[in-house]
Amino acid sequence: MVNLVRGTALFDFPRLVSSLGGDAAALMRAHGIDPDAVGDYDRFLSYPAVCSVLGAAAEELDCPDFGMRLARRQGTEILGPVAVIIRHSETVGDAIEGVTRYLHNCAPSDVTELRRGRGAAVFSLAINVRQLAHRDHMVEKNLGTAMAAFRLMIGEDFVPLRVTMQHRRIAPAARYRDLFGCPVEFGSELNSVHIPNHLLPQPIRGRDAAALTLAENYLAQIRPDHAFADHVREMTTRLMGVNQASLIVVAKEMAMHPRVVQRRLAESGTSFEEILDDVRRSMAWQLSATGIQASQIATMLGYSEQSSYARACRRWFGESPRQLAARRLAAEPSRV
Repeated sequence: MVNLVRGTALFDFPRLVSSLGGDAAALMRAHGIDPDAVGDYDRFLSYPAVCSVLGAAAEELDCPDFGMRLARRQGTEILGPVAVIIRHSETVGDAIEGVTRYLHNCAPSDVTELRRGRGAAVFSLAINVRQLAHRDHMVEKNLGTAMAAFRLMIGEDFVPLRVTMQHRRIAPAARYRDLFGCPVEFGSELNSVHIPNHLLPQPIRGRDAAALTLAENYLAQIRPDHAFADHVREMTTRLMGVNQASLIVVAKEMAMHPRVVQRRLAESGTSFEEILDDVRRSMAWQLSATGIQASQIATMLGYSEQSSYARACRRWFGESPRQLAARRLAAEPSRV
C-alpha cells in the first residue's frame, strides 16, 4: 500500500492554524511537509506526516476537534476528480460506489466500503497504515469530508442514522453533534456513517452525465503505484536543483526508509536509479539548449566527474555533450 495522499489533504491548513494563533509553516517543516505542496492536487504528501501534523496542531493549539474543523473548511473539493463523481453520478448509491472505486487516486491508504443492510446502508472507512500517530484526527477529518459529500448529494439537512468511530472520544461531544447532527458512538468496530436505504436510489439533482464520463475515464487510467513513482520523480527533480538528489535524501523528505522506497518502486516496475537517470536525461536536454558549459551541466546533474556525464550523454542521445548542445542551440531559434 502506498502511504501517500494528495497535497489537497492539507488544503486550508495554514489559514486554520493561523486563525488559531499558530505558525503553520513551522508546524509543517517540523513534520517534513513541503509548504509549497499543501493544497496542490498534483503534489503528494506522506500520509503519516499529514496525520502527525494534524495531531500536533490539535495539541499545540488546544483544539481537539482540529480534524473536524479542517474538514468543514475543505469540503469535497479536496477530492479533485473524485468530487466530480460525487456531484454527477446518477444516484446517491452510484456516487458512494464511485468513491469506493476511485478514492485510491487521492489517498491510496484510505479504504471505503458500502454495505447494504435491511434497514440501513453502512458507509465505512479504514486507514491501511500501521503504527499511525494521530490516526484519530485523520479519521475524524475523513468522516467530516464524507459528511460534506452526503450533504452535497442528499441535501444540507441530511442527518445520519448513526455515526461510529473506533477510537475514544477526543473532543467535546457537542463538537461531534454540531458536525454530524447525531450522537457519535466511540470504541466501535468500524469508522462508519449509517444511511437510510431509501436514500440510495435518490437521483442527484443537476448532474452532468458528460462531466461524469470525463472524470471516470481520467480516474480509470491512474494507478496508486504509478502515483508513488511520480511522487519520487517530482521529489528527485526538486532536490536535483539543490544537488541533493540521492535515495537517502529523497526517502528522508518522504518520511520513509530508503529500503521501503526501493521496494515500492519495484512494485510499480521501476527503481530509484531508473528514475534518477530519467530525471538527469530530461534536465540535460533542457540545459543543453541554454548555452551552459558541459562541466556546469555535469555538476548540476550531480555527477562528480564530467566524463560520467559525457558517457551518460552518449547513452541517452548517441552524441557528446558538445554535439548535443550544438544541435539544441541550432534548433532553438526555430522554436521562438
